[in-house]
Amino acid sequence: MRRRWVGFVSTPLPASWRYLFLAGTCVGFLAVIFVRGGPNPAETDAHAVTYPATAISHGDLRLAEQQTYVPNPPGYPLLTAPFVVALRPWFGSPRWCDDKPIPAPLRGSGAAFYRTILMPCTAQHPRAQGPALPHWYRSQAIFVVLAWVVLLVGAIMLLRSAGAGGGAGELVLAVALLALPATTDAVAQTFHPQDLVSVGCTCAALSLTLRRRWVPAGVLLGAAFMGKQFAVLALPALVAAAPGWRPRARIVLAAAAVVALGVIPFYLADRVDTVHALTASYVVGVGVLKTATVVGLLDIQEQTKIELARTLPIVAAVVLAALAWWRARGRLLAPAPLVGLVLASLALRLVFELGFFDYYFLAVGAFLLVFDLVRMRPPLWAIAWIVATRFGLTALVPSIPIGLTAALFLAAAVLPVVLGSAPALTARPSRSVLVE
Repeated sequence: MRRRWVGFVSTPLPASWRYLFLAGTCVGFLAVIFVRGGPNPAETDAHAVTYPATAISHGDLRLAEQQTYVPNPPGYPLLTAPFVVALRPWFGSPRWCDDKPIPAPLRGSGAAFYRTILMPCTAQHPRAQGPALPHWYRSQAIFVVLAWVVLLVGAIMLLRSAGAGGGAGELVLAVALLALPATTDAVAQTFHPQDLVSVGCTCAALSLTLRRRWVPAGVLLGAAFMGKQFAVLALPALVAAAPGWRPRARIVLAAAAVVALGVIPFYLADRVDTVHALTASYVVGVGVLKTATVVGLLDIQEQTKIELARTLPIVAAVVLAALAWWRARGRLLAPAPLVGLVLASLALRLVFELGFFDYYFLAVGAFLLVFDLVRMRPPLWAIAWIVATRFGLTALVPSIPIGLTAALFLAAAVLPVVLGSAPALTARPSRSVLVE
């Protein structure tokens, strides 16, 4: 079976066929969003990127930070703002209409609030307030296709740099990413296209690391962080893989420069809101709140738990990268060990998370798929994990005790850590690479 699979994914295809197919996945991505009822505008998660994009398009950086209601770096609004400027008469609206039914948990006391956000798609509707809002495909929501392109291009770049691209494997990866539920969960449920951008840029940064292009790798990792903060978890792995202090310094300084260039203008405009958005560890008025994860069940203040959830994954990623470097040394700069180490590092976020939404599985699910394809193996582990988490764990949550939910979620988080770190931690460096 393995031999047949390798032969299939290695089948060479004309570049024109591959590019045409990959372009077709953009249509497929939008089609899946259509089938799922369009992006959900009824949450501040959507407004937290569309309102800032509108503010940036008008040159108001202070307002952009004030309207970042969910703590995000300004990367995605910066990406879409030029398109808002150029296409404003057709696609510039930061809000869009939606005729979705009220979710069951909100049909009681929360129904009135939900209706104030979920606007009907016709001005003649009894609940309409003012002129009708555009459909999602006539608003900023259509720009989610840019996030898909970044994810797809980054993943394909990584596959090619690992020596597994150029053939049918690229098409398999594109279809797998399109079928990955978390890819469209991030748009249809909570509108987090910035997560797709961050994963795509992280893949591209790994691709350039494998090609030993240290400065561009750092630039793309900085861009990944500007999309979503969890990209910082990949930095220790890239630094550990770089052969010497100069390449490491180039990666770190290039990433820091990109983040500084992107953040400083907003910091000068609004220091407090910018810091809150970047740290993602600021809450007001919340005491002890129990959620269905190991950290979420701790009987401590919510602020402390958030700080633990943000800090511990970084510490663990540094420790894991150091162990991997000690075991693999020069062999860490190989496709399977490096991609696996980044997969494990990103999964550490789930180990210490406070709660979970379906889109939280995006980064780990995507890297599991890439990890299997890089090793020229059928993505059986990836498919099993994706199905178990998205359709098993999520379905069980309403009907099982909170402690059992936390235990199952922890097991689901630890598994990709083990799978990903195994190639690096089990490697035996040769004597020639014991000293840099």
